[in-house]
Amino acid sequence: MKKIIPFFAAIMFLAAIGFYLVYNTTIMVVQTVPNDSLAIGHDRSLKVGDTVTFTGRVVAPPLVKSGIDNRVLLRGTTSRTAYIQDTSNALFGGIIVRQGSITANTQFTTLDTGAKVIVTGIVGEFPDIISSGSTQIALDTTLIVTELPTIKRRPTPINVNISDFDTLGTVKFLSGERYEGMYVQISNVTVGPQSPLGARNIRSLLDAQGNKIYLRDFSNFFSISPNDTGFPVWTPPSIGATVTSIRGVIINSAYADANNGLFGYVIVPLYPNDLTLGNTPPFISSVSRSPGVPKPVNTVQVNAVVSDTLDRPISVDSCQLYYRINKGAYTKLNMSPTGNIYSATMPAQPLGTLVEYFLKAKDNQGASRLNPSDTSKSTYFYYVRNNDTMTIKDIQYTPNNGGFSGFNGYDVTTEGIVTADTSDIPAFSFTGEGGTQTSPRRVIIQDGNIAGGWSGIWIDGNATDPLVKGQRVRVRGTVSETNGMTRLIIATPGDIQVLASGQPIPNFEVMTPAIVADNKIDGDTTAEKWESVLIRFASQSVISCVNAASSSGCTSEFPVPDTSFRRNFGEILVVYPGENIEARIELQDGNHDKVNGWNRNNANYYNTSLPGSLLWRWDGISSLQGVLYYAFGKYKMVPRRNNDFGTVIGVEPINEIATQFWIKQNYPNPFNPVTNIVYNLPAESEVTLKIYNLVGQEVKTLVSGVQNKGKYEVKFDGMNLASGMYIYVIEANSISGSRFREVKKMVLVK
Repeated sequence: MKKIIPFFAAIMFLAAIGFYLVYNTTIMVVQTVPNDSLAIGHDRSLKVGDTVTFTGRVVAPPLVKSGIDNRVLLRGTTSRTAYIQDTSNALFGGIIVRQGSITANTQFTTLDTGAKVIVTGIVGEFPDIISSGSTQIALDTTLIVTELPTIKRRPTPINVNISDFDTLGTVKFLSGERYEGMYVQISNVTVGPQSPLGARNIRSLLDAQGNKIYLRDFSNFFSISPNDTGFPVWTPPSIGATVTSIRGVIINSAYADANNGLFGYVIVPLYPNDLTLGNTPPFISSVSRSPGVPKPVNTVQVNAVVSDTLDRPISVDSCQLYYRINKGAYTKLNMSPTGNIYSATMPAQPLGTLVEYFLKAKDNQGASRLNPSDTSKSTYFYYVRNNDTMTIKDIQYTPNNGGFSGFNGYDVTTEGIVTADTSDIPAFSFTGEGGTQTSPRRVIIQDGNIAGGWSGIWIDGNATDPLVKGQRVRVRGTVSETNGMTRLIIATPGDIQVLASGQPIPNFEVMTPAIVADNKIDGDTTAEKWESVLIRFASQSVISCVNAASSSGCTSEFPVPDTSFRRNFGEILVVYPGENIEARIELQDGNHDKVNGWNRNNANYYNTSLPGSLLWRWDGISSLQGVLYYAFGKYKMVPRRNNDFGTVIGVEPINEIATQFWIKQNYPNPFNPVTNIVYNLPAESEVTLKIYNLVGQEVKTLVSGVQNKGKYEVKFDGMNLASGMYIYVIEANSISGSRFREVKKMVLVK
């Protein structure tokens, strides 16, 4: 009896504050996660540990077709799994259901795809030791799964894009989590390589922008090691193959990827017809010209490797070179093959002529490919010159939005003044809970005599390390385009001449954030022209996003820590008030003390008494300046030193001066051992804020008393508590008689 009474009391306490251990619900209620949790990479269900009952439709059953084809569809030797989706097909409406036994008499394995069922089980996460994973239901094996009368039909897949889940290696929890467990379709993508970690992510799929999602082999139809002997070993499509469409269920694979940050969300195709391949056009690679810097007397030979090896017996039929002079009409030249190397020669042109060209290869089934792939945006090009000594503008200028130098891959000589040296932008390397983050040291030179952009360039190589800001230098090197950034690779110290020291630094180009806006794509000439140039936001800007490395992080008002599933990368977004067009600032590369990240393994991970060192959302900065950089699909200003920042001013956003009560999800959550709770009072109120454990015992009173209207932030230290789930309850009674009460869960993980 002594054991029963506390248990009964705990249940009554949970019921009294709004939590029930067993209840009817929907998949959406189980799966929906608050945005402030998703913003820091925490996608755990708030219902973990609860026993729930819900109705849904089977997307993928445990067996291929029970009673007819009893092969195991979804992998598992000691368990059986199904994917179930809410009958409304609403977002957050899919979930994994797993029966921990293959012999339990639940009728679970008799289900067919499209069946409408009632399921009862315990909400869990896999894996259960981190903040991010796949929500699943552990089936209650004491109950029979109830099948309801219906026409059995799988839901229509939801059309999604890879960019809903990934942007160049950054997992997009905010837009991706809503599709977890749901049946989706992705169209017109390309097959990429297997992940370097985790053999079961057997291929990647890439969109035209380079965003990636992995194909997971949870269905035995798509496994290179099926765990049911009735399935043949699947042969994955070749790297580079075209995927017309792929249908499948989205899950969170929850394993770290050493090379690209995260696996994050993956797609699980279910049945053989879920993957449709297209005819893959020939590949065009290793495009080169000779000479690289043509003179008026030179004809120019263009060579390329053209191959079509993925869908033999289909083969290359032809390859043409298209070129035009000074924006005129294109002329076509047939390229002659020698093996798989195709060649054509363009005629000599007068000094100063702009020559643009591209290649087109076609196979014997009519499928064709261009190189560059989008000739409306980019072509190969050059200007006819007398020699290879040129200004920085000659190297950097592009007549289109491709962003590539016309002399990419070729040797040139230029000169400029050093505007950033390796003491300003040193090599960066930091290892923390989020893994190792690195950034290269950089030396930048700029030609102060060139107005209107195109005047700066990164000179790279060990030989540049001794250079000092203010030196005028003449350098010779190889033009290189790497991840959208133009560099001049300097091979030896002999390729550098220091012409003078102590020279004035070129003036900053004053502009608004809109000029180098975060939404501008690589090569957009309105931003590209400022690459490696000193730029300045002279008026006060406001930090609109303090965790900009992850798109979901922009919902957070506070700097968040690195975790094994979210990396900060030192990026924030700023706007001019009233303009509302954001520009990206890269904090981690420069030699200054401004940061937007912290280490949650350190009890003193940040110090709010040092405003302007740890930056927060809505802080104002009186001015900002630095060098424009490009990486991972974004233009970003890199401040070099503390004096590149104006005064940092704490700014309270207008939309936070709320006219109502509210309390936010604690951050971080899960936490160890310190977390923060933020709430707002629209009027003077008597307030209590208390922490309880799951048996209803009060753990801590954080607030008790009368408080003026405004926003408050309270710190809770769980150092002396055991790991587990806790509940915090706020009650507020205003002097006008308004009452507010809200309950939230939080998780302490040690």
